[in-house]
Amino acid sequence: MIRKAIALLGALALGAMLVTLARSVPEGQKLPAVIPLPDEGVPFLFLETREKNAFSLPSAFLPDDSGKITTAFSGLRSIFPFLAKAEETAVLFSLKEGRPFVDGVLRFGGDESESIAGGVVPETWNSPLRAGEVSGDIPGLFELKGGPSPLFPLYFCGRNGVTLLGATPGRVKAMAALLEKGSGGMNVSWFLEKRWPNHFMFFDGGILSHAASKKGVSVGHGGISVTAAWKGDLSGGRLKWESEGIEALFSRNLPEKITPVLWDERFIAPEPFIASIGISFPRIPATAFKNAGAGEWRIPDTVGLGGKELDELSPGPLMVSLGGTGKLLVFSLPGILFQLPGRGAAGTSFAASFWNREWSSLVPAVEKLEGFPEGGTTSIPFSIVCAANAEMLRFGVIDGGTLKSEKQIADFVPLMGDAQRAVFWAYLDGPALAEAVRSLARTGKIIEKMGRSSGVDMKKVLRTSEALEKAGILSVVMPSLEKGVFEWKISPSSVKDK
Repeated sequence: MIRKAIALLGALALGAMLVTLARSVPEGQKLPAVIPLPDEGVPFLFLETREKNAFSLPSAFLPDDSGKITTAFSGLRSIFPFLAKAEETAVLFSLKEGRPFVDGVLRFGGDESESIAGGVVPETWNSPLRAGEVSGDIPGLFELKGGPSPLFPLYFCGRNGVTLLGATPGRVKAMAALLEKGSGGMNVSWFLEKRWPNHFMFFDGGILSHAASKKGVSVGHGGISVTAAWKGDLSGGRLKWESEGIEALFSRNLPEKITPVLWDERFIAPEPFIASIGISFPRIPATAFKNAGAGEWRIPDTVGLGGKELDELSPGPLMVSLGGTGKLLVFSLPGILFQLPGRGAAGTSFAASFWNREWSSLVPAVEKLEGFPEGGTTSIPFSIVCAANAEMLRFGVIDGGTLKSEKQIADFVPLMGDAQRAVFWAYLDGPALAEAVRSLARTGKIIEKMGRSSGVDMKKVLRTSEALEKAGILSVVMPSLEKGVFEWKISPSSVKDK
């Protein structure tokens, strides 16, 4: 039940980001506050939008038509055109006793407003939604059907130039009463980027805390709330958020406070720079890595990361990148690089011991890297790097020549410019990763021709690469655990698809 609730709330949250709607209206004008306030403690997502760019987020984020799609996502896909055509939108998604509710007030323009008021979904929308009039004490009430989903049926009616949308006829009637009264509904004063056209507020109702407790994780009690603003157009956009409750929720599991890090010229961005993340780690007990499953893959034994080494190396910044090039025998593949600055003697000691493991007998020679007195690099039997000085430890499966790159993080993630400190950041070049996936698939096919099974499912590879191609270039930066900025740039192929 908890898992389904989390999945549904995730679907609704994603849907909110997708509904980047409605033309700009003169500042100061707002839709009437007629949506009833959610009950105390009920998980909800409330959004207001005043920008008509329904596909300003990468189309890869839209739920597809595959058979694996959840009913919650299916409902969002059905209702999306209805919301996306509005010029202004205020919608409240809430979850009560396991059932999702949708309440909204929308303003359509011109002929669309007349059609909706008459219970007709315009054919030009190419929408699966169908409307039918409902008899009762609410004049002009229509039922909106959209297929098998817990979101449907919905009900709507036109009043005073706006459309009232509710999960039940009674909820629509309550909104009509508030509209006539002129006050009493949900009215949020947005404090974050007031001039941006789109905002949302999310409250999880303590679901995450409860789910973590069920898994045996020691967490604080209470809910998490997120307030966000976003803007976008056909070339991309930006979303900024602030939250409350996250740090308090997980403080029991953090022996040390997570501090923001300056991600500066100490770090290199190997080209092609495909994907990367940066995390400011507190000191993490070695048992946490074991519980995370590292022991099952024998990673500690293979690379020489025992409990003592993990304890010494874990606190501090960690950057992991997919980029550059690496070689496996005669095959050229994207490289993987780990960078850990400021590890001092612990870093140099690890680099020295790394090359003394049992597998190192397969390595004919280790070449030194300029500026790194300990460790080095080799290309046989495949590309390996593990080198360190007092300021930086670098290791991974990557060509040593790639480490000569002069590119830095800010060259690919502009949000990291101006000496930006962050506890977490991430970057993904969707089209570049799509090509890397296809390259891996081609390598797998060659291996199969040599009589070995690669286990590559080409249909899945194709679907994955197509989704990544549409995702565009994504980046996120979090100055603290409770603040962040997400930016997306849509690839030309995604724009053509629209």
